[in-house]
Amino acid sequence: MIKKIGILAFGDKRFGGVYQYTQSMIDALKKDKTNIYIIFCSSDDVIFDECGIEVRKIDKPISSLFTKIVRAFQFLLFIQKPWFFTKEELDKFSDINLFLSPAISAYPHFYMNKPFVFTLHDMQERYYPEFFRKYARLMRWLKNRALARSADKIICESNFVKNDIVKFTRVNENKVSVIQSPPTEEFLNYKFESEQFAKVKEKYDLPERFIFYPAQCWFHKNHIKLVEAFEIVSRKYDDVYLILTGSQQNNYNNLMVRIVELNLNDRIKHLGYLEYEDLTYVYKMSQFLVMPTLFESVSMPIYEAFALEVAVCSSNVVALPEQVGNAGIVFDPHNISDMAEKMIMYLNDEDLRREKARLGFDRVNGFNHEAYGEKLIEVLKCSN
Repeated sequence: MIKKIGILAFGDKRFGGVYQYTQSMIDALKKDKTNIYIIFCSSDDVIFDECGIEVRKIDKPISSLFTKIVRAFQFLLFIQKPWFFTKEELDKFSDINLFLSPAISAYPHFYMNKPFVFTLHDMQERYYPEFFRKYARLMRWLKNRALARSADKIICESNFVKNDIVKFTRVNENKVSVIQSPPTEEFLNYKFESEQFAKVKEKYDLPERFIFYPAQCWFHKNHIKLVEAFEIVSRKYDDVYLILTGSQQNNYNNLMVRIVELNLNDRIKHLGYLEYEDLTYVYKMSQFLVMPTLFESVSMPIYEAFALEVAVCSSNVVALPEQVGNAGIVFDPHNISDMAEKMIMYLNDEDLRREKARLGFDRVNGFNHEAYGEKLIEVLKCSN
């Protein structure tokens, strides 16, 4: 029986890897003819318009304080009722047999009491509660618990996270499938234009030699430890810079203060959010990608760097050593001396960078969206 499956693509492209994860999932499923797929996204999102799948646009309503309180009790008591939904919302979602949510979201599937599969990317709040306000921790606990127990299936990207899901939500381990997502087709098959390098370099006033870190300024992304390690690097190399991209919020102000304190204003640049067409060239012009995160189930920028044949220097936490394998160098993200030492190791040895870049490309080149899609479809078949 053919199902109508709604893919919930409400993520904001400015805020992290879930948006790229959603794109990759759509890349994998758009050629499947065994189901009918319908993408739900915001009215201002045009990226999915040409993907060959029906797109229904709807803006998620902003919840009032009263609505948030009621929905918290819905999570607590497993009350799956579409209270506060408009007729337009109910009409747009009414014919969907199964929802696929690439993000940890309850809208609209939980409230409508419809079958759904969702991705639980991590349970970071259990390890770093200090990075979350009390309300955020409470809501993550309520939502993760309600979604995990109500979902038909749960997807995650590493065995580490699967173990956490089983441990903290007490669902049966057979309910959880580990499926790693490849980079988007755009990254896996990217074709560079030689003249574009100079344009991007001029546009962002990029130096000749720089280390690259694309990440939102969330606390667990560990920017401050990175700039402290880079200060050690800068003493040895006066021609190497650090380029940062991503949202300028959360820990951004603290980061800027620390950069000033270390007198690194002229050696570190934060470019903010970059469009994909520029981001790929910044990756490629960098000496290597550094990923100093304190908590990451799987890092999409690492796979992106691999796909673009850029060397990777990564934190050794959670599932990252498994992801990187022998295709990069790893370090202790709490130890700025170790981080600096590993970055210097790369800067000292161009042959090592080339070797790791090649190994990374070989590693990700085995990925393809057809195989990824088959794994996703198998999970969808096992759902109601």
